[in-house]
Amino acid sequence: MTKLEFETLLPAAADHALAYLRGLPDRPVRATATDAELRQFLGGRLPDGPSDPEQVLQQLVTGVDRGLVPTGHGEYFGYVVGGTLPVAMAADWLTATWDQNCIVHDISPATAVVEEICAEWLIDIFGLPRATSVAFVPACTHAELLCLTVARHHVLAARGWDVATQGMQGAPEIRVLVNGATHAAVIRSLQVLGLGGGIHHLEIDDQSRIVPAALRAALDEVGDAPLIVCGLVGDINTGGIDVVGDLADRVHDAGGWLHLDGAFGMWAAASPTLRPQLVDGIERADSWATDAHKWLNTPYDGGVAMIADRDAHLAALPLLAEYLNMQPEHRHPVEWGMEVSRRSRVFPIWAALRSLGRSGIADIIDGCCRNARRFADRLTGQPGVEILNEVTLNQVLVRFDGPGGRDEHTRLVAEEFQARGEGWAAISRWNGRIVLRLCLINWATTAADVDAAATSLLACHRAVVTAGNGTAADAGAAR
Repeated sequence: MTKLEFETLLPAAADHALAYLRGLPDRPVRATATDAELRQFLGGRLPDGPSDPEQVLQQLVTGVDRGLVPTGHGEYFGYVVGGTLPVAMAADWLTATWDQNCIVHDISPATAVVEEICAEWLIDIFGLPRATSVAFVPACTHAELLCLTVARHHVLAARGWDVATQGMQGAPEIRVLVNGATHAAVIRSLQVLGLGGGIHHLEIDDQSRIVPAALRAALDEVGDAPLIVCGLVGDINTGGIDVVGDLADRVHDAGGWLHLDGAFGMWAAASPTLRPQLVDGIERADSWATDAHKWLNTPYDGGVAMIADRDAHLAALPLLAEYLNMQPEHRHPVEWGMEVSRRSRVFPIWAALRSLGRSGIADIIDGCCRNARRFADRLTGQPGVEILNEVTLNQVLVRFDGPGGRDEHTRLVAEEFQARGEGWAAISRWNGRIVLRLCLINWATTAADVDAAATSLLACHRAVVTAGNGTAADAGAAR
């Protein structure tokens, strides 16, 4: 291996990347290889000695190609993953090239300063208190864990209990109230923190928002126990958002900490149109978790944790490492997150924020919400098709009726849609029913993409109805 290999490998990688991106519109919106095929091409016994790097790169590109799901395609609506802005992708390539391990300031001053800049921009975009502290973490799951770690520290410290030195054994019991549709990442984080036994799921309405009367009753039962409440800013099925201002006031009146899971819905605060409608009062919470790789459309490894109480943030993450040169006048990334060694994940976020600006970010958010309403409009009124949610954000929840009953028919329509590769959306379960969940969060999705996918989805519905009525052997035969 020599440094000269960069001269051949990096241009080759760029060529492969551009070829993939150019071909994206023509790819089926699904993977086309089986696991066995991928393993046959890429697996086998590890070689005893070195292999030619150019051949290795070519084998990787060829081997994974049919196993890739083209999530950057304008007609991919599965999960809530977003696409990748070109400038953010380019910054991510450079991040790998620069190879910065951003533990403390002196190992990467650029990282430390850019983190400060992005923190200021995000606080401004979301309208949060100016003293809010920000950590850049691998994903929203890590952001949830970090925020709830600080919440646990804070509510116990208020009772004279220091988790860092005393641990959890014998600590006052923390009561945890969560939105009944709370994401699994929040529940997992609470369980990891030893708070799983105290979780109470609050009743929600048909759009996954906490029912005020249920909240009041639960708060009355808490008494003076340490309290953490987890609200929801963007349910993964309905897109529903808790009435966050009222929620914050009630939780604080009860002496509790309010954490908001805003993995994608938090970005509604960056839209002048959506903010007053959906997230008024969001700034009154105590912590917030979100993802840049969702609505900001950066590459993965872009979670963000934001905490109103900087002192509690630092106190909850003690770090005794005398070998680190942590001058008090500088930002040290290790102080704000749980990782010690990590990449400089902030550069793609900076590139996306800087290139879009305030209005560009709002345009992406508003455009995706328009696309969601357009998709819902294309399906509304069609025989056997039901839109289950109020399409106020970017999620469209659909259910189909046919000969086999709604659950089975919806599942068959979804599978047919996925198999055709003219669009892709995920099957979900909501209120005990099987549904199809459409997520409109990719900057690259156009109105034409929406129309084409809606046409394909309706064709799948009709094909499954035809098959169920006995005029075709199965849905596949009706294609």
